[in-house]
Amino acid sequence: MRDYDYIIVGGGSAGCVLAARLSQDPSSKVLLLEAGGRDMSPLIHVPGFVVSAIESRTLNWHYAGLPDPTLNGRSLVWAGGRVLGGSSSINGMVFVRGLPADYAAWEAAGGAGWGWDGLLPYFIRMEHWVGRPSPQRGESGPLWVRPASDVNAACTVVMRAAREAGVPYVEDYNIGVTEGSGFTQASQKRGLRHSAARAYLGPARGRKNLTVLTGAQVLRLRLTGNRCEGVSLLHGGSMVEIGAGRQVILAAGAIASPKLLQLSGIGDPDHLRRCGIAVRHKLPGVGANMNEHVNVKICSHAKIRTYTSEGRGVRKLANGLRWALGRGGPAGSQVGHVQSFFKTDPAFASSDIQVQTMPIGFDNAPDDTTDAVGSVVSLCHPVVRGRIGIASADPLAPPHVEIRLLEEPADLKPLVAGLRVVRDWHRSTQASALLGGIFGPAATAHSDADWVDYMRATAALNWHPTSTCRMGSGPMDVVDPTLGVHGVEGLSVADASIMPTVPSGNTNAPVIALAEKAADLIGGRCR
Repeated sequence: MRDYDYIIVGGGSAGCVLAARLSQDPSSKVLLLEAGGRDMSPLIHVPGFVVSAIESRTLNWHYAGLPDPTLNGRSLVWAGGRVLGGSSSINGMVFVRGLPADYAAWEAAGGAGWGWDGLLPYFIRMEHWVGRPSPQRGESGPLWVRPASDVNAACTVVMRAAREAGVPYVEDYNIGVTEGSGFTQASQKRGLRHSAARAYLGPARGRKNLTVLTGAQVLRLRLTGNRCEGVSLLHGGSMVEIGAGRQVILAAGAIASPKLLQLSGIGDPDHLRRCGIAVRHKLPGVGANMNEHVNVKICSHAKIRTYTSEGRGVRKLANGLRWALGRGGPAGSQVGHVQSFFKTDPAFASSDIQVQTMPIGFDNAPDDTTDAVGSVVSLCHPVVRGRIGIASADPLAPPHVEIRLLEEPADLKPLVAGLRVVRDWHRSTQASALLGGIFGPAATAHSDADWVDYMRATAALNWHPTSTCRMGSGPMDVVDPTLGVHGVEGLSVADASIMPTVPSGNTNAPVIALAEKAADLIGGRCR
């Protein structure tokens, strides 16, 4: 049954990196398993199709959350890529490394070597940066990253308003700044999405020691005593068992990785027994501690064309032709145009609010013909925690995803403060040249209670779940700093689930850097 040296479960951002890096050793046989299909859909590769990619029932797992009483009983849905490249094949392509304070917190939580200085070499190694050269940016890595192109002027005036309010302009927010506003960077190559599948798997697919199997749904881990020997999976309607001589690596994401551990009898014993699962190894932190960014939007009418009208009628056809001929225009652009990080309290050492400004009005717009600009206001370091748990012993049943997103008073205060600041940007003299009035209740909210009511009615997810297989040495931690699962030999986790806390900003770039480091750690540990 020892058919491969490494079995990687999950062909998303982390899995693609691990498969490419571990298979660089020609003596190692590597198997990458992905439940979804190949990344052939044009919805993936044309940036202008990003909304359709996210809405696709084929490309996205659409994990349904339980009703949230802190959101007036609304049930939110977590996106998760169900295709080679995972979420890097359907996300907004936004490239944010995070802030140095994020990684200092990881190190303080027990992740020795996972601070900013420990991860910076991997951020550099992963990048093919096409902006202004910098010793802190990589120029020869596999993943292409570029500054925003075709930035909508209505987004630019919001950035100028932020600068007038004291948030400095930064040309590159990814080189360790603690506060600033600048143009969004995107994982794109020559007008196409550059996913982890294209960046890492593409060049590696010809290796004889690398096998990539799509449509492969892993059901359980195969355990003998305290060692993971391999996996059981469903492929082509048949049950298959495959062995791993060195290591099984879970890279299925912050929702699917803890689910698979629980299905295999690794987790909180009481929960496993309630679901009819025999307990193989007690690890109560599996599925616990889920951290996620909440977002609330401030949206305004625009006095110029934004992506609403650019995506309709003759303008849609013209922009499609522009992309086909030169890979430019709105169809070749990421939807986020400006990134801002600021402090709601000057005494803070680092920013606690992220703002992504986009030339769209989201669901806040009064109708789908309104040209608009929306600023997505997110809390960088939310206190609230959620949980992932299997609902039964059926491996094909969706897991329970539970979080009371606005439960913590410590999260509400900075969110309200951030929303007030961003509303002022939209109302500023600088912005008034191109922006009209703000939509809905955000225009008239006065008291903290008004803002909290607005958040409960409209708050959404950034689709950045982390920390469900948390790294550390405490009783609720799941992996050690080399990413080995506590108490189980031959098993590692290497995806967003191991992050002690969610980093500031979008999580795809940190996941890829994490996987680059994991390849070195796991490969070195298993030789």
